[in-house]
Amino acid sequence: MAELFARDTLSSQRWRRRLVPNQPFVVGRTTSIFPVSWDKQVSSKHASLTWNGVQLEVRKIEEAVNPVFYDSRPRISFMLDPGKHFVIGHTEFLLENSEPTMPLPHRSPKTEVTIRPEEIRATSFRKTPGRIELLTELVSKMTASTDHEQLLTIMLQQLLQGIPHSTDVVLLEKEKSEVAAYIPVAWDSRDGISTPGGCSQGLIENATKTQMCVLHVWPVDSDSDASDYTQVAGHDWAMCIPLKIKLHQEAALYISGTRAQLDGNLPEVELLQDDIKFAELVGSTFANLSRNLALERRQSQLNQFFTPGLLDHVVTDLESFLAPREAELMVMFCDLRGFTSAAEEHFDRLIPYLNQTSETLSLITSAILAQQGVIGDFHGDAVMGFWGWPVPMEENPLGAIQAAWELVQKLAGEDFLCGESAPKAGIGMAAGPAVAGMIGSRDQVKVTAFGPTVNLASRIEGLTKPLGIPLLLDENVVAKLQCHPSMPPSSFVRLGCFRLAGLRHPTQVFTVNTGDHDWVPTFSQALVQFEDGDWQSAGRLLQEIPGSFGPGKLLTQFMQQHQQRPPADWDGVIARTGK
Repeated sequence: MAELFARDTLSSQRWRRRLVPNQPFVVGRTTSIFPVSWDKQVSSKHASLTWNGVQLEVRKIEEAVNPVFYDSRPRISFMLDPGKHFVIGHTEFLLENSEPTMPLPHRSPKTEVTIRPEEIRATSFRKTPGRIELLTELVSKMTASTDHEQLLTIMLQQLLQGIPHSTDVVLLEKEKSEVAAYIPVAWDSRDGISTPGGCSQGLIENATKTQMCVLHVWPVDSDSDASDYTQVAGHDWAMCIPLKIKLHQEAALYISGTRAQLDGNLPEVELLQDDIKFAELVGSTFANLSRNLALERRQSQLNQFFTPGLLDHVVTDLESFLAPREAELMVMFCDLRGFTSAAEEHFDRLIPYLNQTSETLSLITSAILAQQGVIGDFHGDAVMGFWGWPVPMEENPLGAIQAAWELVQKLAGEDFLCGESAPKAGIGMAAGPAVAGMIGSRDQVKVTAFGPTVNLASRIEGLTKPLGIPLLLDENVVAKLQCHPSMPPSSFVRLGCFRLAGLRHPTQVFTVNTGDHDWVPTFSQALVQFEDGDWQSAGRLLQEIPGSFGPGKLLTQFMQQHQQRPPADWDGVIARTGK
């Protein structure tokens, strides 16, 4: 495991960060995860770094004022091997690639103290020199932190400062595996550089299974029987405090060191109990703030998919409420038109086109969220939204069509049946069963839906281009909407029956009838005759339809391709081979 260790050569300030292979990051005075706030000679963004699994690539950012020194010489870029360091200002950056020793088995300690966390908080410090000040400083620093790594660094340093006879501090997290062992994930030591030795496996198991704060003391006098007791990593005392951090991560704080110096008449174990109280307060503060940050991050992520009103429906735990399940959904795909070709033609102006597209995508997502829909996914310059999960469609039965109509008005205009210009977006909607839910890890959330209904909505959206109609619906959407008193049968116009690419069953496709065109009934009659095989009558009626009406044009072209005669196996369905 590779880590970057940064320390101020003029003070005790430092941090240690784990490196992720092939994930670039920036070191600077104001960067969020790798900040060097103590050194004014470090620019806001000073160097870009990438760990490739073997070496650390370091590149000075052009805007950075002061040089980056490696091997006592200023460098613009270089490759750093583990064990080597570079310097910016009065800050030294050391690359380490070492694994901490895993917990080790041991025999019984000389003394064991087990205390419930609530009992610790109810007692007072026996000796409090400087600890109240440290705790006040801790709260101030931690509440100003913006991420888990910053909280972790502050906690480890405050523990070493507040427990002078401690040597190592280790945070262990429980693995998500069958073995479910606790493994070291972060640590700090008195000298700031050394990798901690092994922790006591028995002590960790005792504390985590009982959810107690446990202290072990091993003998150090030469007269004791060494065969009865075993020290761990050269330490004669250690304590372990169970924690719950992030959202649901089980963890343990392990602190160890050499024998405490007795102060007056205070017994040794009582002195270490003071240390337990201090460590428990620091650890619980860290754990609470870590969970708060994780919840804020989760809420921020969920806000990208849900409106606050939708999340107000949560009456049980969030995990169960958002778990994937089968539901009756209404799915909408909205795809922007012309961006791909424009980007190819004006590749030298990609940023302006990207900004324009982002603004339009924001308009689409806002319309979906405003109607209590869920943002399911982004497919290039297309957005997928759906209704029916996590709450049933009955809660907002017209939400989907209202969102779609708002987008039609903003992107195509109300007179979309015979628009003078091509629509700026295509919207396809389908209704039916699908699986929807939140998938991913606890910290990285993705909400989506999948199943035949989703595929059908995507295919219907693709049909908007050849038909020239920006809003198309399948028969299930129309059936559900017609159940509402405000949506009579005349609200929709059937445009034909299509067998869409990749789908076996034909689909009746509709659009919204604005009531502004008196030729709509004529088209409906022509469509019936076309499907019945009376193409001569259908052709005569279609001549009365405006040439800019895409569905009428498509029927005319289809009949011309077949020499005005229906095929022998004609069933009234138009097969589409492409999206």
